[in-house]
Amino acid sequence: MTRAQRNDGGSGGRKRGGREPRRRPRDGRSPRGRGLTRERIAAAALALVDAEGTGALSARRLAAALGCEAMSLYHHMAGKEDILDAVVEGLLATLPAPRPPRSGSGEWRSAARSAARAYLALAEAHPRAFVLIATRRWRTPAALRLAESSVALFQAGGFSPRAALRAARTLGAYLNGAGLATAAWRVDAAARRGTPAPGPVLPAGLARLAAASNEKAVRADLDAGLEALLEAIGTMA
Repeated sequence: MTRAQRNDGGSGGRKRGGREPRRRPRDGRSPRGRGLTRERIAAAALALVDAEGTGALSARRLAAALGCEAMSLYHHMAGKEDILDAVVEGLLATLPAPRPPRSGSGEWRSAARSAARAYLALAEAHPRAFVLIATRRWRTPAALRLAESSVALFQAGGFSPRAALRAARTLGAYLNGAGLATAAWRVDAAARRGTPAPGPVLPAGLARLAAASNEKAVRADLDAGLEALLEAIGTMA
């Protein structure tokens, strides 16, 4: 028996027990991390946030959901902030671009109303994830395209470039607040489903309005607020 055979136990390079040693792929990635893409990671992150909220999102939880090692994520993402941006990107990419009215036609209200309702629908469909859209600075391609098309909508409606930016910002701020309110009602309703719990004790002034303390009434009030805001925005042109 040669020295080489003694060193490897005469197994031709096998470890004791007859198993082949684990070989790392040439690209340095764990085999479990193969097949990962930025899009898959973002989709898994969104699913986790949808189910449990942003506080549940961690590299370890995300890796477990994807069946890979946590470090494999960083071949595609720069870190957690990048993952959160990717979630925002994925959600905003589902929105149709606002359709500008005919130049100077004055039909911008209808186009803005449709865009606003599509945006608020995200809060209804993804109440736990909407907080990311509403509170993070928009810097991804889909987010910037949406911002650009929102400004273009008002410009096509006869607003000056500066007034169009002001109108888009004003509408965006309202929709973020309205979306967060909608999301809060959705999350609260989901938490109470199947386990009825007494609501808060309301002061007398609010108790008289208890019949309007429900998600349907809140949505109606937010729709009314949107209409009032669009009228006010019209004065900015």
